[in-house]
Amino acid sequence: MEKKSEKERVHFAFHVLCRVFPTPARARFMLVALPIILCTFFVASCGGKAVNFELSSEDTEKLNLILEKLQVRYELTSTLIMGMRVTIEDKGKKEEVREHLWYKKSETDGELLHIQALGAYNEPRVVVIAARGQFLLRLINENEAYFQPLEDGVLREIFGMDLRVSDVRNAIFANPFLDGNTDKLSLTHSGAKYVVTRSTVGGEQTEEITIFVRNGEPKVQTWLVRNKDGTIIQRTKFSDYREVGGLLYPHKVEIERPLEQTRVVFKVVKPEINTAISDKKFDFERFLEEDTKIRRLPGD
Repeated sequence: MEKKSEKERVHFAFHVLCRVFPTPARARFMLVALPIILCTFFVASCGGKAVNFELSSEDTEKLNLILEKLQVRYELTSTLIMGMRVTIEDKGKKEEVREHLWYKKSETDGELLHIQALGAYNEPRVVVIAARGQFLLRLINENEAYFQPLEDGVLREIFGMDLRVSDVRNAIFANPFLDGNTDKLSLTHSGAKYVVTRSTVGGEQTEEITIFVRNGEPKVQTWLVRNKDGTIIQRTKFSDYREVGGLLYPHKVEIERPLEQTRVVFKVVKPEINTAISDKKFDFERFLEEDTKIRRLPGD
């Protein structure tokens, strides 16, 4: 796939969304929202990688207990269904969109994701499915679809952002460690507050994760990503923790990108965990009718 400039990628994504949402302002808001939603909810599998701490044995034990608790919440969740109210503030403008999400760990097909962006009458306007190594972006009213292998380049081309399939986070579990990046962590702590610092997978950025532990239950509160100069690229805040099926989940997630003057707030509505979902919910075929126009990405 030919490498495109940032300007070309953003222009392409904006052109796609303008066909779905009638005003340029709303298309821009969706351009901001959709990739963050994918970052938030599509989990890369964590294969139980051994932790390699450069810490004292006491701190290693404390941090191991925290990571194990966070991991258990993820492992005990086989399915997730929820609505979302997403508020996007972009360069001084504000918009709210509504989403519905289905997530499943399938015994045969791995992790499956289905998201719908809704119109004014709760009708689906955009459908995103990530499953079985394939990615579908379906524009309902336009009867068009982008159907590609689920690879890093596809997400970058569509959304103009550096989204990597290998370590996309899952903020609903409030667990930045699901990507398996647990090598060479550093830790500072005072009372109930623990601050974990690590480099990103490529080593180009630094992450700072603040966790509070009360009554033996860890709650990730903030997750900062800084560039080499120490400038904050992204700040994620988790709050309004409540029990869902006996497990703690944040019901509010705020994502800020200061350099882009963007802030996105997710409010979770009526979450359900471990409710039966058929694998057919994540089938591509019903959104790919014979007359659906299959579009190709630039450079394909």
